[in-house]
Amino acid sequence: MTQQKYNALRDQLSDMKYLSVEMRDALPVIVIRHADFSADLAIQGAQLLRFAVQDSEWLWLSETAEYKTGTSLRGGIPICWPWFGDAAKNPPSVSNYINMDNPPAHGFARSQDWALGEVSESDSTIIINMLLENPAHTSWRGDASLSLQISMSASALTLALTTTAGQSEVTVSQALHTYFPTVDITQTSISGLEGEHYIDALDSWVKKAQTGPVAFVEETDRIYTVKGNLTLQSPGKTMTLSGNNRTAIVWNPWIEKGARLSQFEDDAWKRMFCVESADVMDAAVSLSPGESHTLRMTLVNRSI
Repeated sequence: MTQQKYNALRDQLSDMKYLSVEMRDALPVIVIRHADFSADLAIQGAQLLRFAVQDSEWLWLSETAEYKTGTSLRGGIPICWPWFGDAAKNPPSVSNYINMDNPPAHGFARSQDWALGEVSESDSTIIINMLLENPAHTSWRGDASLSLQISMSASALTLALTTTAGQSEVTVSQALHTYFPTVDITQTSISGLEGEHYIDALDSWVKKAQTGPVAFVEETDRIYTVKGNLTLQSPGKTMTLSGNNRTAIVWNPWIEKGARLSQFEDDAWKRMFCVESADVMDAAVSLSPGESHTLRMTLVNRSI
């Protein structure tokens, strides 16, 4: 982001009571310091980096996160769009729009600068709208615009990601790639997926059925069908994750993969896990010209 764009953003926030902007290395970050909660939001990728109520951090951000241009930070809630993960693993309805000459993992929305739209703040709630009105990338032939609304209060955090097709039809896969903190991954579980089927990305993409709550005992990379709310249980914290997503990705890199990841300490796998609200694989979203679809997630900390 140029100095001119940074100055314009600073001016845009000058009358806000709870919001300001600061530079962290190469990236501008909107800083929210409300009386009841606090948050940090990167302009690049419209990536919510942290959200906290009182002393409780609701999201995990790597201790070695790097604020670099064009690189998504490890943690918070990166936005995966208009495809998820390895482009080649997406269904043909999505990959037909992708130029397969080295496309970036998880799409390109998370590495582009978004525009700050309307902001609403009160004594209890802050609502921030972020816009990616003309997303373009050499790896994608689709036509759509993207917006993100983030609603924050002491009781809930809600993200609403809206895709609007342009003058032609388009199909996208997408995820709100949420990183959660835990003090002990081996005592962490996810309820609400019992009996659901999942694709095991670590076992030749075989479809399996979940028995009991999801627990973490090894590297985990699964794509679940989801029909209701999820309960995320870790020592001292119980969170409810709800939304209108039809799939959810559960991920932890464990020891060996964790040692190979960028922006990730060798033992960080012990302190984090991901549950991603998503529409991927058969749940990819197809839109007619001018049609919109919103992916929503709401997070509530039941421990407070």
